[in-house]
Amino acid sequence: MKRTLLVLTLLGLSATAAQAASITTVVSANGNGGNYGGSLSVLNDGIFPTEGSQWNLADKVSWNGKGNRFVFAFGDLYRIDSVRLSVDNNDGYLLEYSTDYSAWASLLTVSSGVGEIGWGMDTMATDPSDSEYVSQLAFTPREARYVRIQATDGDNSYSIGEVAFTGERAGNGSTNPVPEPAGLALIGLGLAGMALVRRRRV
Repeated sequence: MKRTLLVLTLLGLSATAAQAASITTVVSANGNGGNYGGSLSVLNDGIFPTEGSQWNLADKVSWNGKGNRFVFAFGDLYRIDSVRLSVDNNDGYLLEYSTDYSAWASLLTVSSGVGEIGWGMDTMATDPSDSEYVSQLAFTPREARYVRIQATDGDNSYSIGEVAFTGERAGNGSTNPVPEPAGLALIGLGLAGMALVRRRRV
């Protein structure tokens, strides 16, 4: 019985270690001469603005025109599994990823009005288990060292409140799939059942 409990404990620990985690980022801006309002530090502080709040308050980065790009640097190569972001609801935004800061490819597009908020800031997520999930934002996990976001269309007044990434550090350029929680639960139940059978035999 003690051996079975040890196996279950180790299984639980390995499952926890394998779960995708928040990716720490450093934010910078390029384009348009830094013509924006607000501090870049609000974009990755873990705080999402209240939905429906005004687009140009101090807890957001806001600007006019399409010249700005905001870059999130991961510090290493990561597989991006999901994104959660807060943007002005009536504008379009493009997120692109890169491994070398030179070649960029599309990660996902936020279309104007795709969320559930009719005015102001809207929080959206690509993870189906998130309460802010928006299916139109779904993307295939990608390996990247950088992600940048820029406005693509709308009313020419843009705002970002937060951009958060979840994923795993990529090992030697390869990606290891995260175990499915349901699969781990079945393994745990199977081991527990084996323990009960063994206990009855003793």
